[in-house]
Amino acid sequence: MEKSQELIGILQAISIVAKSLAAKLMQIEKEVEAYEAAKAAAQERKAKKGWRQ
Repeated sequence: MEKSQELIGILQAISIVAKSLAAKLMQIEKEVEAYEAAKAAAQERKAKKGWRQ
């Protein structure tokens, strides 16, 4: 019984960490998407002005 309780505690801790990491990964993905969109927009502006890329 004690081993089962210990394993349950470990699995709960792993679950909490996994949830936190998933949230961080989602935030990083949003930041990357925003960066890439801004980079693409800047390249479009340069292209319209006739700058070399």
